[in-house]
Amino acid sequence: MRSIRFRIAIGAAVITAFALLPTNGSNRFSSNQAIAASSPDGSAAPSGMNQPSRSPVNASVNNLGVSEKFEAVLSKIPGGEVAPCRALEDPYPEFNGIALDPRNGVAVLSDTNLKSALVYSIDAGGPPSAKDITPYKGWIKGPATYLSFAAGVALDPVRHELYTTENDIGDDVAAFPYTANGDFKSRALAVPHGAYGIALSQKHHQMAVAIQHNAQIIFYRLGAQGAALPLRSIRGLKTKLADPHGVAWDEKSDKIFVTNYGNWSRGYWDADYNGGGHYYPPSVEVFSGDAKGDAAPLQVIQGPKTQLDWPTGIAVDNLNNLIAVAQEPSNEVLIFHRGDNGDVAPVRTLSGPLTHIIHPMGVAFDPIRKELWVANFGHEAEVFDLDASGNVAPKRILRNAPAGTPAAGFGNPMAIAYDTKRDVLLVPN
Repeated sequence: MRSIRFRIAIGAAVITAFALLPTNGSNRFSSNQAIAASSPDGSAAPSGMNQPSRSPVNASVNNLGVSEKFEAVLSKIPGGEVAPCRALEDPYPEFNGIALDPRNGVAVLSDTNLKSALVYSIDAGGPPSAKDITPYKGWIKGPATYLSFAAGVALDPVRHELYTTENDIGDDVAAFPYTANGDFKSRALAVPHGAYGIALSQKHHQMAVAIQHNAQIIFYRLGAQGAALPLRSIRGLKTKLADPHGVAWDEKSDKIFVTNYGNWSRGYWDADYNGGGHYYPPSVEVFSGDAKGDAAPLQVIQGPKTQLDWPTGIAVDNLNNLIAVAQEPSNEVLIFHRGDNGDVAPVRTLSGPLTHIIHPMGVAFDPIRKELWVANFGHEAEVFDLDASGNVAPKRILRNAPAGTPAAGFGNPMAIAYDTKRDVLLVPN
């Protein structure tokens, strides 16, 4: 019976299975073979996107200067450049975060699966009946980009730049011009582990970054890079921050809106850190734009009437005084008044099969065109009329894969287990 081993490749979310076979020439790749990446539409990838070829094991051993005796033994061990028996992977991007620049006509969506960001025209997309992949203006992907787990997205309409946070394994914020494409070298800023949401302020010339695990919002100057130190942070017991995710900065009122999952533990920055923690009800918190330290929120939307459940992406429309919140587990988007506080019910809800909203992660307003965008964790993003409510069809749909393509749901597979009783693979993301 042939044994099987599994490998998880982080560069692209894929699980490959290998059979351990006797060594022979047919089971090895030639040293000059390379695996080429392809675009969502099946065309050739941007230049520089091909993965480098891999050298046989013996070549690696020689480079390490291992003894000839060990080389002789190793050469008889099955393995090396063995082709996988099969692969469980999603060859298409899977949307996550979203940001719009209505005045410059740009929309950017992050992709956790292929570790990329896609740039679209703000008028992109077709009717729900359309089946084809939506053309993009740029697809930023490759090792020079520093994109490894692209999560939150923010746009700078003044400097025509896009920012993405790197969650889980990236620990950075990567910045690009709107015109970036392919393996474009980013301007990278090192940030604490667990960065997710990001928002910008032209008034303060700062970016606000939500750090999940340490329950804090950290502020950097726009354009910061390398190991630049933060300018300030919001953190402490009075903040009531608990696993913050989405961040939106309302320039009109100079307020910062934050979604919280509710998982709380003291951050390692706290001198009283002793492990342990609590679960609090999920919430939306609002802070002053110049808040710092252990500052109490100005508003807190929290309680059973709010229907909040793992609120992830958040957007603010200051022209129409609205807040939109993406609810990933309940497949819905909640709309609140911008000034809501306490245990209040949403103004309206978008959900149901006609909406195409399934596992929404990001939301964004376009007040100029009076539209609301929703990014699903998968192969679709929907565009609705601003006042859409209930189970209604979107105006347009952006597709990063042909209609009907199943999404593997890979974000960042880090482990794998085999359930012998049910004969299934368990893959945490």
